[in-house]
Amino acid sequence: MFDIETKIGNIHFSSNIINKIAEKAVEDCGGKVMLHNYKGALMDVMPGWASKMNLYDESAASIEVHEIGDGYIMTLYVVIKFGTSIKAVTSQILDSIYENSEKILGQKPKHVKVVVTGVVSKNIAKRHIEVSR
Repeated sequence: MFDIETKIGNIHFSSNIINKIAEKAVEDCGGKVMLHNYKGALMDVMPGWASKMNLYDESAASIEVHEIGDGYIMTLYVVIKFGTSIKAVTSQILDSIYENSEKILGQKPKHVKVVVTGVVSKNIAKRHIEVSR
């Protein structure tokens, strides 16, 4: 997916590594944010079990990574807990993704978009709020 050329040789980074960077950014929010699919629906039970057996990547439906030229763009679909500041949480996620991408890959993404697909209280109230940088 993404290659870096060094003096020693080429390093290939798959989209799974980039997904893990995004997952870590969401986990750092302390449970206020959860990855969900683009419709804001909960993940199926079967993919959850398959994910535990390393047969299926549960975050694959929540994170889209596309290679463009010499970089990549990323879209995350999340739901947030009621009462959480959307601006604060999305800023924290974006900062973490840019910072960790620079540390791990040596290059920042060209564009990152966080789409809040819902707000969780007792149920999920569907929303579509895009925050990008």
